[in-house]
Amino acid sequence: SLGDRVLTEVKQQYPNAIECSIIDHSDGCGAKLELTVVSDSFEGMMLLKRHREIQNHLKEKGLFDEIHALQIKAWTPSQWEKKKGDN
Repeated sequence: SLGDRVLTEVKQQYPNAIECSIIDHSDGCGAKLELTVVSDSFEGMMLLKRHREIQNHLKEKGLFDEIHALQIKAWTPSQWEKKKGDN
């Protein structure tokens, strides 16, 4: 599926991510994906730059055009712990 291909690419982009997951909200067609990436790579990086980095990688791999909607949650490990603690 498109979601699986996106996840594979993002895992290769961030091999040290402590969390990397995707939820397909479009019954498998990949039109609406929610991506969560937690990585030390994001330390000191603005949120917009994190999103652009992921989007540009997917564009280079030719996957971005197939995605209609992509929600990206790109967090540092400390942000991830805080988010988990809030739930």
